[in-house]
Amino acid sequence: MGGADGEELLEWEALYLRLSPTNSSWNGSEWNATAPPNATWWDAAAPFDSPAALVRAAAKAVVLGLLILATVVGNVFVIAAILLERHLRSAANQLILSLAVADLLVACLVMPLGAVYEVAQRWTLGPELCDMWTSGDVLCCTASILHLVAIALDRYWAVTNIDYIHARTAKRVGLMIACVWVVSFLVCIAPLLGWKDPDWNRRVSEELRCIVSQDVGYQIFATASSFYVPVLIILILYWRIYQTARKRIRRRRAATARGG
Repeated sequence: MGGADGEELLEWEALYLRLSPTNSSWNGSEWNATAPPNATWWDAAAPFDSPAALVRAAAKAVVLGLLILATVVGNVFVIAAILLERHLRSAANQLILSLAVADLLVACLVMPLGAVYEVAQRWTLGPELCDMWTSGDVLCCTASILHLVAIALDRYWAVTNIDYIHARTAKRVGLMIACVWVVSFLVCIAPLLGWKDPDWNRRVSEELRCIVSQDVGYQIFATASSFYVPVLIILILYWRIYQTARKRIRRRRAATARGG
């Protein structure tokens, strides 16, 4: 009986070692792999349980890579066109230029790490880089949305104020761009200064998930500043632009009818 118990114990021990999180092995059709604490992103590739899963991950990587490339090329073309074409170097187009820079930063600094995280389905680059990545994401995406607010505001002033075209100086547009980046920086810097939920470190280190701080207060502050308030302002401004344009069209039609 003792020999049988010993053999059974050895079998359970062998099974435990084969399925242990610290070991990786090819077992039939399943790849058992998890990342050690200091693993690189390459060592921590997602556990692909079948060749089909590996193909899907490769396809996802290709699609994301092409998306990043298209984003980089598109924004580089916009920046080059504004900088190289003299007639495009207007004060109004400086807002477009700054928007293209923000989107280019997203493509170069945020999307590559996001693509690796999406394909691997885990974060193994450590809490420090996670902090920097999420903050950079918030910075650039908030800046992109706030640039759209600035562009809408610029168009609203141009439509509703005949004299605005003379007041639209490079200094004024530069001040608008500076405000956009300052507000974006204030939104993104808060988690770096400690405005995080209590589970943030455990989520990154143990669950290998990298997401922005889930603190309720910060979530309300960030989403309101980065999305809800800007979108509301944009909708109001373009609605006012539509109303102003509609009134002008009616006046012209009435004047044409009287003249005819």
